[in-house]
Amino acid sequence: MDKYKTISAFNKWFSNINFKKLPFSIREKISQADKYHKKFAFEHFLKVFLYGIDHECESLREMDTAFVSPDLQQTMALDAISHSQLSRELAQMDDEILWAIFVQLLEKARSKTPVTKRNALYLVDSSTFPLNTTRYPWADFRSTKAGIKLHLKLCFMDKEHLYPDQFEVTNAVEHDDNHLEVFVNQPEATYIFDRGYIDYERLDEMEADGYFFVTRVKKNTKIHVRETYDTSQSKNILRDQMVVLGTQVYLTSPFRLVTIQDEKGKQLRFVTNRFDVTAQEVADMYKARWQIELFFKHIKQHMTIKKLFSHSEKGVSNQIILAMIASLLTYLIKVEIGSRKSLFQIKRLLKHLLFQPFEELWVLLVPT
Repeated sequence: MDKYKTISAFNKWFSNINFKKLPFSIREKISQADKYHKKFAFEHFLKVFLYGIDHECESLREMDTAFVSPDLQQTMALDAISHSQLSRELAQMDDEILWAIFVQLLEKARSKTPVTKRNALYLVDSSTFPLNTTRYPWADFRSTKAGIKLHLKLCFMDKEHLYPDQFEVTNAVEHDDNHLEVFVNQPEATYIFDRGYIDYERLDEMEADGYFFVTRVKKNTKIHVRETYDTSQSKNILRDQMVVLGTQVYLTSPFRLVTIQDEKGKQLRFVTNRFDVTAQEVADMYKARWQIELFFKHIKQHMTIKKLFSHSEKGVSNQIILAMIASLLTYLIKVEIGSRKSLFQIKRLLKHLLFQPFEELWVLLVPT
């Protein structure tokens, strides 16, 4: 534990970013940018904004005022920074640099917790962030409301091991269908998505290309039963069947349809091409989709859009990339320590011990 005594919790959290191992083209971009920002170099930018996002600052003015803290000044190696400069830097920052950092951290997360067909699911969904039309005229949504949409693929192993794997930010008018094909890119993986993404031909393509899926069927889906399996040993599994979907115009390949009754007595129907697991496991896979809803709720309320820092399209996009970087940094701390605490619990502890020696946080995170 001695090695942590001279490093603050913030600097340990931040240390998973390795600037020297970024691609050469990205290091060149950083070097060029720093020539014109000697007092506020890229590393300053990154630290200040990651602090602001993870510390749940509600505005750039709050981040500006926070520099009355000697601890913050020492950690950031800055005496002060104005909110107007922060606004300019966020709107002008080259997003390729931020994306490269996200990818670096993602590769590190994947290497520390390798994904297999058996230990992980990919949860796919989107969430809309309503915005003011006057302040965000570029964010097309409705006639009286602006908005952006975050399309997300979340790697889920269990409630303690989940992290953002891939994401895109678009105007809120963008339909979800346009993004599922982009996110489905790892054969042998199982993708969980809601019925809004269902398209018969797409399900057939996923089956043919070696991708697995679990999703709910729509109420008006035409179902043709080919075989029924025994469910007498399961209390909440009503039916387990082999089916094809569609009409005579287009019928899918044979899939599996699992019908369950939830705690409120409602019947839910899941379609999948996983025949190698139990019906209950199929239901549990879809139930895991709730974790992406919790993730959206968390970033909206605590990390990203309590209040957007910028009114520009690029500034908004950069802020969300930074929020995803912050999420990966917290996940990597959890994995390296082997903590059983959730990401949200670690984040709360980190917030209160940010400038304390990392060993103080470590003591609270180690398994008991």
